[in-house]
Amino acid sequence: MLLGGGIESTALVSRYLAESRPVTPVHVHCGLIWDDCEAAHVRQFCDASAAPGLAPLIEVRVSLKDFLGDHWAVTGVNVPRANDPAAKLEIPLRNLMLLSFALHRLKQFGEFSLALGTTIENCFRDGSRDYFDKCEEVLTFEAGWPVQVLTPLIGLTKTEVIRSADRRTLAHSFSCVNPERDRHCGRCIKCAKRQAAFRDAGVPDPTIYASQSSPTA
Repeated sequence: MLLGGGIESTALVSRYLAESRPVTPVHVHCGLIWDDCEAAHVRQFCDASAAPGLAPLIEVRVSLKDFLGDHWAVTGVNVPRANDPAAKLEIPLRNLMLLSFALHRLKQFGEFSLALGTTIENCFRDGSRDYFDKCEEVLTFEAGWPVQVLTPLIGLTKTEVIRSADRRTLAHSFSCVNPERDRHCGRCIKCAKRQAAFRDAGVPDPTIYASQSSPTA
């Protein structure tokens, strides 16, 4: 399971565990400005979700700083804010890199499937089912055995995922691109999307944002 700590990937881990499916969580730290905080939340989620089917978290560190150059995700300059119509959130080749890093790290364990929590709201070129089908072909060739890329949430919205998730999972999830004091900043575009999804779902937001003293309702 590619576990980025967001609402979708944490909800998918909880779903698989509830279905008694074994899960090996993998977090890839790429040196982006939010990765340290994200990694801490992922560890907390895994600790809180301890179950017989949940394997120890595997953490992979691969710096993309040279590759991304002056991208805001590396520099922290001009981080997209809420309601920014010109915001560019795409990280080039991100899903292919995450899948490839995970495959390489896990190859010694034998055959397995790779799962992501991507939803219908992923409008980037690397977010479609067609893209993941092509990834399966490449990863299968690389591994030497059939590699499935599972995207069970790809037909859902973030709002729908929130409605189906339990409060503990939601409280441990993390989706912010400019964290402050180890918390969601409450002002970036990812925080805005998170807040809007909770409102649309009619579910109380358990998140404590740095820009406020208590969770929003």
